[in-house]
Amino acid sequence: METFSSIECFVRSAEVGSFAEAARRLSLTPAAVGKSVAKLEARLGVRLFQRSTRRLTLTEAGQLFLSEVSGSLHTIQNAVANLASAGGQPAGTLKVSMGTAFGRLYVLPLLGSFLRRYPAINPDWHFDNRQVDLIGQGFDAAIGGGFELPQG
Repeated sequence: METFSSIECFVRSAEVGSFAEAARRLSLTPAAVGKSVAKLEARLGVRLFQRSTRRLTLTEAGQLFLSEVSGSLHTIQNAVANLASAGGQPAGTLKVSMGTAFGRLYVLPLLGSFLRRYPAINPDWHFDNRQVDLIGQGFDAAIGGGFELPQG
């Protein structure tokens, strides 16, 4: 996780233009933030900042790297926060395909207790008597059964 921490130090420092302010926001020391960014620069083999006594300025490589990683960093942080706020409970959309009769007789009667048990789940259930492309249509699961009738 050292790389993630280094990227977070880099992004925060770039946002505020200072290792000291980034350190304050990250609850670290300025030396720790500076060292973390220096390790990241060494790992990448480029300078990300032009350093002066008063301000940090992104290099061209730093600007490019910031544009590449800042959105991903926010996405990861949001995912961690969402999981933590769900208390470790499953969360998100659950997309399932099933036959109409099966869904109506066996699944719908359980829907209320399912939603009480997993309030962070958003069910996207499809009741249809056809085969679906699980991957192509983005389904998490399908419940199916039956047999094929011979032609004629």
